[in-house]
Amino acid sequence: MQVPGSIHAAMLTPMKDDAAIAPEAIAPLVDFVLARGVDGVYVGGSTGEAMLMSRDERAEVLRATADVAKGRASLIAHVGAASTHDAVALARVASAAGYDAVAAVPPFYYSFSFAEIRDYYGEIADAAGLPLMIYNIPSLTGVDFNLDQLVELLQDDRIGGIKFTDKDVFQFTRLRRATPSKKHFFGTDEMFISAVAAGADGGIGSTYNLIGDVYVGIQEALDDGDLDRARDLQAKSHSLIEILFQTGVIEGLKYAMTRVGVPVGPCRRPFSPAPREALAKLDAWLDGQMKRAA
Repeated sequence: MQVPGSIHAAMLTPMKDDAAIAPEAIAPLVDFVLARGVDGVYVGGSTGEAMLMSRDERAEVLRATADVAKGRASLIAHVGAASTHDAVALARVASAAGYDAVAAVPPFYYSFSFAEIRDYYGEIADAAGLPLMIYNIPSLTGVDFNLDQLVELLQDDRIGGIKFTDKDVFQFTRLRRATPSKKHFFGTDEMFISAVAAGADGGIGSTYNLIGDVYVGIQEALDDGDLDRARDLQAKSHSLIEILFQTGVIEGLKYAMTRVGVPVGPCRRPFSPAPREALAKLDAWLDGQMKRAA
């Protein structure tokens, strides 16, 4: 079972000023993101603040995004949760809504055994009836799979691939070599050029909301053997990410999207507003991009 597409934006979740979900703002966001040339959207993940939402809210976002994006792009629903019960319920929502694949972080907070995590993934895959992608992001989940564990998970016929969000390109390369029939997506935006050079099948990232064309361009440039262009595009990504590390990645991206005419509202607490001095740097970066595009 294969996960479709190559370059996917890890979607932000639009919210109202009171931090309630703003489903009416999803269509303009999807339009903007797809206009950057990405293959698809990855909905309900870390960038989407999913772990700050109830299960019903997450289901609402999955359905609302499918309503406006289905048939226009490949759709991946992130359904991972601390509870197998919740993850399975969301997997069924994604399947009914017409998603092409589902993804899931491992269950977190408690120290589950590898056998328990493997069973969790099996139940999600069975409930969805769709290709399942392992979402490996140890910095946030606290679950740090070793290579043998990742290989074992990907050898399951129900598993279509992995979203690998870590800086260990060595492990990523070894995993790709050990499981060549699966799709290997990279999720650390600032290292995308390295991952593509190592054989990544694509990328899924936060900054793709704003500059998805940059990552499409990096992949195309490396496919064409144009290393200088790929480096220039990755440098553009770096110039943005350096500022987002000061604003907070999600906070800064939401501010930037609203400023370019795609209102997505604030982040949900306990996120706090970005520092003003960092936002001033982001304003200058956005103004510079607009001048170059003029």
